[in-house]
Amino acid sequence: MDKAAICSLEDVSKLYRVKKGFFSGKTSLIRALNRVNLDIKREEILGLVGESGCGKSTLARLVLGLERPTSGQIRFEGVDLSALKGRELRGFRKRAQMVFQDPFSSLNPKKTIFKIISQPLKIHNICPKEQLRNEVRRLLQMAGFSNPGVEDRYPHEFSGGQRQRIGIARALATRPDLVVLDEPTSALDVSIQAQIINLILDLQASNRISCLFISHDLPIVEFVSHRIVVMYRGTICEIMPRRAFMLSGRGENSSPHHPYTKFLMKSIPVPRPQEEPGCEKKGAEGQDTKALPASHDKIRAGCLFYSRCPERLGFCGRQEPMPVEVSKGHIINCHLFHFSKKEQSPK
Repeated sequence: MDKAAICSLEDVSKLYRVKKGFFSGKTSLIRALNRVNLDIKREEILGLVGESGCGKSTLARLVLGLERPTSGQIRFEGVDLSALKGRELRGFRKRAQMVFQDPFSSLNPKKTIFKIISQPLKIHNICPKEQLRNEVRRLLQMAGFSNPGVEDRYPHEFSGGQRQRIGIARALATRPDLVVLDEPTSALDVSIQAQIINLILDLQASNRISCLFISHDLPIVEFVSHRIVVMYRGTICEIMPRRAFMLSGRGENSSPHHPYTKFLMKSIPVPRPQEEPGCEKKGAEGQDTKALPASHDKIRAGCLFYSRCPERLGFCGRQEPMPVEVSKGHIINCHLFHFSKKEQSPK
């Protein structure tokens, strides 16, 4: 485990057993995560991107200890999460919190904001009973609420952005070391998204917490993250620092990328006001972003992106790619970079 890491995933896989049909008794295994190795470092925001169904939320649940991996280990400060029970597990829950995607369903509509935020304070005995109201007010003020009496209102009296701020205040109530943010801005308007992102950055820096930031919005991930992880079908394709992502400088980006990362980057619409209305817009670098056919094949021994990869080689479907460090902190799991690395090495 990296000394700078607060949480480490070591060869983690997660399988789910599902029925083949509604009336069928037969079941099959679905591999949600496949041998994932990843470190979440202290005081960093780690961005996690990938298309729907690639295993992002599954990874989040495993990191929080809500589910156990089928194989492999998840360590929080060197301690295996699967070994935690009773008081030790409660102590971990206090140090790892989550901000949910939907601010409309993540808050109990029957409880006031005071009851919602004070509940974790009571469970973990963070402050005396007589100081609960002052602590709730402090947390709400930290989240941008300055009006008195806000804590006595109900969730339906707030907008989506305000509810998300309340969710963030609740997550920070236990003073956690790790916060998982699962699509925290996807249900919000663009202007409100900017406010929530700035709030997250300010609170992360002031409280010195580690964050796992999950999102489909690549520009937002690039803006908030120190490092970015790209996932595809439960496997990690690429891990890179923000400077290697360089989404904002699309045409000038000379950093090498996994073919799937390129595919994601090309799928982002490019505003071109100088073009005539009705012109077909293309993705980054002026290339068409028409999706390649998705693969629904069973887990194969080779690269999982093989059937969709425009740069695939003959053996990519038979041999599993190994991670290659193309530059400091920039790791790509692809045969193309494995062999180019060999060609560059001195004979």
